[in-house]
Amino acid sequence: MVRVTATIVQRVSIPATLALPPGAATMAIAVDRGRIATLRHPGADTSAGPAAGRVLLVPGFTGSKEDFLTMLEPLALAGYDVAAIDQLGQHESQVAADCAAAWGEDDAAAADLLASELHQVSLALWPRGPRPHVVAHSMGGLIARRAAIADPDFLSSLILLGSGPAAIPQHQRPPLELLRQLLPDVDLADIWQSKRLLDAQSGAVEPAAEIQAFLERRWLANSPHGLRAKAGILLAEPDLTDELRASSVPVSVMFGTDDDVWWPQLQREMAAGLGVGVEVFDGAGHSPNTECPAEVVAALTATWQDLATRRTWV
Repeated sequence: MVRVTATIVQRVSIPATLALPPGAATMAIAVDRGRIATLRHPGADTSAGPAAGRVLLVPGFTGSKEDFLTMLEPLALAGYDVAAIDQLGQHESQVAADCAAAWGEDDAAAADLLASELHQVSLALWPRGPRPHVVAHSMGGLIARRAAIADPDFLSSLILLGSGPAAIPQHQRPPLELLRQLLPDVDLADIWQSKRLLDAQSGAVEPAAEIQAFLERRWLANSPHGLRAKAGILLAEPDLTDELRASSVPVSVMFGTDDDVWWPQLQREMAAGLGVGVEVFDGAGHSPNTECPAEVVAALTATWQDLATRRTWV
């Protein structure tokens, strides 16, 4: 077994529960390179469609749709038709046989591929009517940002949740660089076992057994080629803040006070470059969606209500 001390394997979003809320259902959406696993809660429908709007939830690098489980029902009760996805090559999303070659060595091309899948998922879910508000966590924000720049009409707004302006900062780069070197040659199970050993040595508190088993299943289900490509995106993504601002897509920046991936100051600077304010969750780290979902939902719905009223953010 290869010994791995890659902290990026530790820094995963940990769902508080795996229970599917009443009214939610699982589905698979066909896209060019496979099938995207989706959790959907249709919310309160009217004859004209959802009463409040549509929401597409996009997870980060080692996350999944389950990172948003506790947000589905509150958003649905607020009247939103909401869907959370696994990105291509992530957890339960099925990857076409030729996708390993499609990832290639071109990080920008891999990011554009993932962005294209977001467009396809959005159109499959909602072929007509209002475009969704996109909430994108961490690396998901880098992908959703590309999708918004490529086609501003694909979404109604973009919420960057614990995401940054560009490639991962220097203090997070060594683990990702190591992961790039190991994959796809080293088995994901070996990397996971090394993570467990590191956790035990550091005295880390494990989640409940059911959650821990899920985290292992989720890690092992990832495409090794996909993980390698996504690590490359995190290491190489350019700063597209100016391009996103020029797209005129309404954007909001939200993060935890204790985010240790993209530091809060860095996210504040990105927000300033976008000409928007920030929403900060006290005591939350890199994954407010799992750490304080009620506060995140309240901030989201207030932001969208303000947008619906004034069509602008101050």
